[in-house]
Amino acid sequence: MSRAKKISLLVLVVVVVVVVVVVVVVISGGWIANNFDIERNRQAQLIENKRKLDQQIQNVKQISDVELTKNEHPMDPVLLLARKSLNHISETITDYTATLTRQERIGDILTEKNTSRAKIRNELKNQPLSVYIHFTQPAGVRGREVIWVDGENENKITAHEGGLLNLFRVVQPHDGFIAMMGSRYSIAETGIQRLMATLIQHALHDREYGECEVQLSEVQSAGVACRRIRVVHPFEREHFIFHIVEVDIDLQRNIPVRFASWMWPEIDGAVPPLTEEYIYTDIKLNVGLIDDDFNPDSEQYSYPD
Repeated sequence: MSRAKKISLLVLVVVVVVVVVVVVVVISGGWIANNFDIERNRQAQLIENKRKLDQQIQNVKQISDVELTKNEHPMDPVLLLARKSLNHISETITDYTATLTRQERIGDILTEKNTSRAKIRNELKNQPLSVYIHFTQPAGVRGREVIWVDGENENKITAHEGGLLNLFRVVQPHDGFIAMMGSRYSIAETGIQRLMATLIQHALHDREYGECEVQLSEVQSAGVACRRIRVVHPFEREHFIFHIVEVDIDLQRNIPVRFASWMWPEIDGAVPPLTEEYIYTDIKLNVGLIDDDFNPDSEQYSYPD
């Protein structure tokens, strides 16, 4: 082959490579933009749903425990159990550590289970809700650490990735776009205290309507004996948020250890799709967590400078 032909062939190869690279960049750029739009729309819908729920809850009639003992609505026993648990948590539990296993439906996709170790200080008169999370599974998030203290650091999370991606700190609003990517709730909703408070608000809201079935049973859940609260709304209505909700409360410690919800199936008789499930195991109460446990600069953590 002559020198001229070799040069021509080399030029052709370079041109082909450049074209392929350009095509890949364009296609991947479109894919990224499309997924960005999907995530942005998903978060916008979550915000709108929360706004509607908050508005509905504001108009809900409050009711005393004495009135609830009359059992005028299927949700009344649920409210009594939830209030008793929340009062117990707020009055006797300062802090705790736990393993949190989480699975959520993001858009149409049910994500794989996510496991983390959590340190949490409950919201009390003299201390804000404080959360530290160290992700352990799956491999893609292993080593990620997130810290959030209500009202501090402009109410932002401080986070970092694990492994080779541990290059810099991420400081973002706890309910901002980046912090909410791949999650149904912000870190501010983490913990058994917030879980029970939310359950009470939902129960008060559902009490305004009929078409509500409640089942109470005793089960083994999260490795302990529990009382299971199962609430079913047989028919899909605009004012109902979920088709089925289950909350498992540790019989001995009177704290929630599991929450799960399902939506209505698209086809009658089909299995309801799981929306979310959160399980707390290996819970250790009142371990004496201190400010350093929620300090990104603490030597016990792996935050980059």
